[in-house]
Amino acid sequence: MFSLGFKRMFRLTVLVACFILSGCSISDSIGSLSNSSGSISNSSGSISDSSTSSGNGEKGSAQAENNRYENEIQDFTVTYLRTNSSVTDQNSFMKGISDVASQNGIVDWEANPKTYRGIGKGLKKAKISSIQYDMYKKKFTNNDAGKMDSLQEGYDSDE
Repeated sequence: MFSLGFKRMFRLTVLVACFILSGCSISDSIGSLSNSSGSISNSSGSISDSSTSSGNGEKGSAQAENNRYENEIQDFTVTYLRTNSSVTDQNSFMKGISDVASQNGIVDWEANPKTYRGIGKGLKKAKISSIQYDMYKKKFTNNDAGKMDSLQEGYDSDE
């Protein structure tokens, strides 16, 4: 719990306050605070809320975490490209990606397809030219076919 950053603690506080103010109950068997996701989880890994439950349990929670990680990678990519449009230092970019992954509890981010899908989404959102896209795709994946496929999948997604 102490390794959670201020931002995550703030989010957690706001989340708990919303549940309390809206009359929702959090399961009595809350077991832990997850460092990797910043979410409250009970022994089954989900927050119990009878009024908004989607029935997906852990699967829905894991999907939300995956989407959040990809979206944070996307946002970082867009921000990086907009603030460093004339210079693309691959080491600096990858350090930023590593930081985002670390904040999300992702250890082996370089082998994680979600990382490259998020980069692809970011490249699309940044509205770069096709020439720039091809350059970044090769550069950010080190010409690894699997990583390029994941990046392309993110770029082609409708999100």
